[in-house]
Amino acid sequence: MRMSRKIAAVLAAVAVAVLLPSPAQAHGQLAFSDPADRSTLTEPRDSVRLVFTEKANPGAYFTVKAPDGTRVDHGWSGGEPKPLPTPVQELTLRDGNWEPQVYNTGFPAVIPVSHWPQTGVYTITYLSVASDGDKVSGEIRFDYQGKLTAAPAGWQPPTNQPDPLLLGQTAQPQQPAATGGAPVAAPAPAEPGSTTWPYWALAGLVAALAVGGVLVHRRRTAR
Repeated sequence: MRMSRKIAAVLAAVAVAVLLPSPAQAHGQLAFSDPADRSTLTEPRDSVRLVFTEKANPGAYFTVKAPDGTRVDHGWSGGEPKPLPTPVQELTLRDGNWEPQVYNTGFPAVIPVSHWPQTGVYTITYLSVASDGDKVSGEIRFDYQGKLTAAPAGWQPPTNQPDPLLLGQTAQPQQPAATGGAPVAAPAPAEPGSTTWPYWALAGLVAALAVGGVLVHRRRTAR
């Protein structure tokens, strides 16, 4: 009985390992933002910046929202690459092994801010696809306590939505351009002979092996 429990425990651990996501960090991850997350901004500015470890995908999607949810962003563009104040480490798959890779250069995405209508917590959101096909997304929140500024004449909050392909899991790797507006690469088809099984299939296989192992052991001990 003890042995069957041990077998089940070992196989259950294998199943958990199979279901866990890979240790890879998406390429092109956010290195830092200006203003920083959870910081306080006391003066109005024309734009905010998000700095990544590679150029943002040309179809990347950015928003800046005031405390009441109104958008105050209008487009974005790529800034000049500069050395990162603190290097960023990501994991890269090489020859079947995850190896650390250090990035020392930051690639800004500059998001113009039309005006500052309220004091309180503003939210920057970003959604992109890295050159290796991984999705890069997140949000930055900061507290604005500067003077209020009026909207430009004829201002209308943007209503654009992210490209549907950005909402998928992966997209075809590409070398992104520095500015926005181009379409996102289409999802990459599976390569012939690919061995990337769906997690549910692997989990089912491991579960079946676990049950089979316990039954075999019970038959042997019953003899």
